[in-house]
Amino acid sequence: MRRKLHANQQDSLDLLLDTLCNVFGGIILIACLLAMLSRPKMAATQADTSHPEAGILAEKRIEMAQAELDGLQKLRAQLQSENDPSLLPLITELAGLKKTAEKLRQEKARQDEIASVKAKQLARDTSSEIARLREQEQEVERKLASANKDTEAARQAQQALEKRLADLQLELESVSALKIEKLRFPRERAINKNASPIIVQYGQVFPVFDGAGKPMPMVRQVPAADGSFTAFANQGQGLNPNLQARQLRELLKQLGSGNRYLTLYVYPDSYATLRELKKLIYETGVDYGMDLRKEQSVLVFDPKGAKPAPL
Repeated sequence: MRRKLHANQQDSLDLLLDTLCNVFGGIILIACLLAMLSRPKMAATQADTSHPEAGILAEKRIEMAQAELDGLQKLRAQLQSENDPSLLPLITELAGLKKTAEKLRQEKARQDEIASVKAKQLARDTSSEIARLREQEQEVERKLASANKDTEAARQAQQALEKRLADLQLELESVSALKIEKLRFPRERAINKNASPIIVQYGQVFPVFDGAGKPMPMVRQVPAADGSFTAFANQGQGLNPNLQARQLRELLKQLGSGNRYLTLYVYPDSYATLRELKKLIYETGVDYGMDLRKEQSVLVFDPKGAKPAPL
């Protein structure tokens, strides 16, 4: 309904415009006629005596034109009057349209301003986000470089550990080879001598008795009711074949003299010590027998028990 009303009002304005154009066109036409008829009127007054009918006709035309001009001026005054009832709805509608147009113009300007502010804010936010992302990228690059350094350091440390492990493996193999004592035992001889026991353990030599047959303090003896005893070497109190070779050589001569020979009880951790001890035994020329013990085995000496035969 509103669209139809606007269409009718537009048609009324078009009709009003056509009427105004026609009125102004008629006024211009009448003015032209008056300009053209002013000279013939003067000629008619001069020749009034000779052409009386022509003057009467000219006067009638002038009266008709003047009447038409008066009517047009009245119509123009009516059209230009603000008190014309027919024009009031049109004027009111025109004022409303002007207000609506102004309001729409202001609303559009406000929306344009809001859009501009939003665009500026979005641009600032975008710049801030780009800066933040660049900082994050730089931080990630720094962390990546640090991780690469740590990885390289770990790789080098791994290579060093692998090399160290290989060296330790070779060292272990060499130590294992040292622990293996290859002995070629000759045929055992008949036991017709008394034994002088010696414990070879913890890389040291522990004689159980001295040359006079008294217990050595470096070996703890735990006696039993049946006359046997259990011997425990006191770690760190034994004799070293390299550092105490002279003292040990004299002790070996005493322990192997007369009707006695040495019985060696060797543990796996002292095969290298055994080699040095054997050199001293060869130098003194005493007889000896050997018993290879397991690592956690316990020595129990019994007067009636078995003992290794001399080699």
